[in-house]
Amino acid sequence: MKAPSPVELTAPEQELLKSIEFDLSRNRHDADFARKNGETVLELTRSLIQRKAIPEIRTRVFTDPAFFIGGRGSSHLDVFKRNGTSGDAVFRHPNFLKYFHYFLFGPDLSKPIVEAFCQTVADCAPVTSGDVETLSVKAKELTRRHQLDKSDAAEAFYRLALECDLDDGTARIIRDNVKRLR
Repeated sequence: MKAPSPVELTAPEQELLKSIEFDLSRNRHDADFARKNGETVLELTRSLIQRKAIPEIRTRVFTDPAFFIGGRGSSHLDVFKRNGTSGDAVFRHPNFLKYFHYFLFGPDLSKPIVEAFCQTVADCAPVTSGDVETLSVKAKELTRRHQLDKSDAAEAFYRLALECDLDDGTARIIRDNVKRLR
């Protein structure tokens, strides 16, 4: 099992990425900065969509209600729309940055964690329902060893499991097991 990797960017896209600030907390009172940042995110997003560079599972996590646990039948995109943000404005919105980061870089886990989990998936191949416990134990062990916040780690392992081609049910069980860590 090959570990998910960041989206490969063209040279112009790399230049755009250099000027994007993912953490607006330092500039949260600077509306002009946020507007410029949003325009750059929109430009890069358009380029990636045009090239079909974003892995399908990553866009589905954003657009498909089935992948928004707790979304009550809504996708992450639906939440933007329900709050009055649609079209290109979604990509400009500061709250889109966390999804955009996921589109570009994949699950928010370090490379060693991703590789270790993917190796466990590969060792189980083909993954069956009997492997869920092994995969959950690995995800929990990595969460503990790297002292990750269990809520953040649960969502990241859910996304990683999906990127490892595990079905949604298996990914949810892994997520739930990590979330219940004590």
